[in-house]
Amino acid sequence: MMQHARHPATDVTRQRGQSTVAFLALGAALAVGLVLAAWIVASSLERIKLAGDKITVKGYAEEKVVSDAGTWRAIVSVRAPDLATAYSKLETDSARVEKYIGSVAGADAGKLQLGTVNTRIVYEFSPGGVQTGRVLGHELSRQFEFSSQDVAQIGTIATGASRLISDGVAIDAMPPQYFFTDLNAVKVRLIGVATRDSLLRAQQFAANSGVTVGPLRSASQGVFQITSPNSTETADYGSYDTSTVEKLVKAVVTVEYAVTRK
Repeated sequence: MMQHARHPATDVTRQRGQSTVAFLALGAALAVGLVLAAWIVASSLERIKLAGDKITVKGYAEEKVVSDAGTWRAIVSVRAPDLATAYSKLETDSARVEKYIGSVAGADAGKLQLGTVNTRIVYEFSPGGVQTGRVLGHELSRQFEFSSQDVAQIGTIATGASRLISDGVAIDAMPPQYFFTDLNAVKVRLIGVATRDSLLRAQQFAANSGVTVGPLRSASQGVFQITSPNSTETADYGSYDTSTVEKLVKAVVTVEYAVTRK
């Protein structure tokens, strides 16, 4: 029987075809493997996300308030060789403070409160720092406090108090303090707003996770931060800034919601 001679070009073509088929089969197998692996990983991640069927988020709310009350405090001190002279000087200086408050506050001047008189004996000390027992004089001091719902008035008093120094009054005036008296009502509102904010955050997290946010399971209230409008100050036990008339009340709540599969 006559056998046909195999042409080299035909063998090369056949081998190339077989290699291509094998390569395509290998590629298809790898693709299927990758898809299967990705599905397994995705399923595992989904189970991890849904473990416990709950989601915990924080909600935030803030509200600007304007102080409706204020307080100004100052301490006047005097010093004299004997107690009687010191007390007389303190009474004179106290009258000057009362006159100053009256010039600013008018009919509200009666709100000025005078504290008790504090006394201190001033002793002589030797060059070596040892008390000799000799009395050099007496130092007396008294605190003044003025409170009003007119916060502008408080600011005016605090600003002009330094003029008493030119009258010979040794006064140590403290920065004015401003308060908001209806703070509890603001806190209640903020808790509600922060809770609604937490629900929106939970729904946003769940939107791409294949779950639906369900009922609220638990909630806890954080401390309130009451700061000046542009402050980023926070404190573990809360803060209450009294240096500014305008304030920003901030609230944070931590809420846990149930979740269910879609």
